[in-house]
Amino acid sequence: MTLQLISAATCPPVSLSEARDFLKISHTEEDALLAAYLRAAADACEAFTGRKLISQQWRLTLNDWDGARLPLRLSPVISVDQVEVWTDSQYVALAADRYLLDRASYQAFLIPAPGQVWPAPTRDVDGVRITLTAGFGAGPNDVPHDIRLGLLHWVAAAYDDDASGSGPLLYLAERLWRPYRRVAL
Repeated sequence: MTLQLISAATCPPVSLSEARDFLKISHTEEDALLAAYLRAAADACEAFTGRKLISQQWRLTLNDWDGARLPLRLSPVISVDQVEVWTDSQYVALAADRYLLDRASYQAFLIPAPGQVWPAPTRDVDGVRITLTAGFGAGPNDVPHDIRLGLLHWVAAAYDDDASGSGPLLYLAERLWRPYRRVAL
């Protein structure tokens, strides 16, 4: 299984002006540094929670279907944009009415529609491609407030770079993110 980013998020989950306000910074001279911290905070949050924050499109490539219920490794899944199977020396897209997205479970699954079965790919490697969109939504206001607040605390810890302040701020950021953490069982 491989995951490939097709299109990245188009905006950060927290704006520069929000970060400046949170840090009580009135100038813009450090905007490049703050933007780098915001990107790092979003990456740290996504790694910690196992969830994508702002909508982004990914391609999941598999050798085969691996059963009727195919777990989608990204979360939260907004949509399945295309499902393709290798047939006769090319990828062929499946009609959208042949599969369903199950988002009701803890982890999203792709399942065949009633009366349908997955077609077998005609090669052993990279026989199935699924393009999907994951994230809480297209803009910062779609990201839960406590995740955004955790991002601001993470940025504050990085900005302060003070041994006495960084630990508690990072701990607070992770505590705010913890309810959204995906745990593999």
